[in-house]
Amino acid sequence: MPDVESQSRSGAIGQPCVLGAKDAICLYALTQRRHAAGAPAPEIGEGLHLYGVGAVAALIGIVPIAEYCGADAERNLADVAWLAPRVRRHAELVSWTMQRSPVYPVPFATFFNTFESLTAFMSAHGQTIVAFLDQVAGKEEWELRAAAQFDSPELLDRLACSAWPDWRALSKGVRYMRLCRDREALIDFGRRDAAAVLRGHVEGLRPVTADVRELGPGRQLDPKSGEPIARYALLVDRTNAAELRARVHAFAPAEAVAIVLSGPWAPFSFRPDLAAWR
Repeated sequence: MPDVESQSRSGAIGQPCVLGAKDAICLYALTQRRHAAGAPAPEIGEGLHLYGVGAVAALIGIVPIAEYCGADAERNLADVAWLAPRVRRHAELVSWTMQRSPVYPVPFATFFNTFESLTAFMSAHGQTIVAFLDQVAGKEEWELRAAAQFDSPELLDRLACSAWPDWRALSKGVRYMRLCRDREALIDFGRRDAAAVLRGHVEGLRPVTADVRELGPGRQLDPKSGEPIARYALLVDRTNAAELRARVHAFAPAEAVAIVLSGPWAPFSFRPDLAAWR
């Protein structure tokens, strides 16, 4: 029978973990049991537990399932004031786990109805989880992204010179007509060029990365930041983080392309896909 090790403010271990009829198990993070067993208990709040199955330990909490399912859930999940602190709390617990051991960051709002179903899940995926945790030990995820501004007439003119060899030979009137007709095609050319710039930089970072994943360009959160062009997740050993930042800082500036490095985070982009989360 799997055991439950409770982790509270005081650092007490061995407190019972009771699942009521109207409760569910909320899964926050997975780690290796050998790391979790000796982890110090910080001020992370009441009601959190370490649940061990084989070589894997799960950081879990007991929550009222009505908050996340049914009529109340529909209202709650549409309420930013209700949702935001819970999403933030989930991220804090993943981050707390990562500071102490390798971590598999579990998606937000992952629930199990019984300890038997959680045990079955952890048993089925135990080898995959442990292999992943070994892979990311001592490492963290960084994100490198590029955004570009294509709204400047001067920039469009320079892009046209690169994209269309005969651009300078055309009269101003013909240039104007062609730009009106082919503006979107020209901007597509600029997007591809900006993506190629970032791709070249990523290749230069290979010596200080353990793995690289190309992501979607992402959403534009701020019009002033430019249009998202490309985005990469970098898995980096903590000992190489300073060198990574130095190399990115030394990138030659590209016209109208902003390159931003952010992180570190838990290795979200490198997780193996564990089927049947719920």
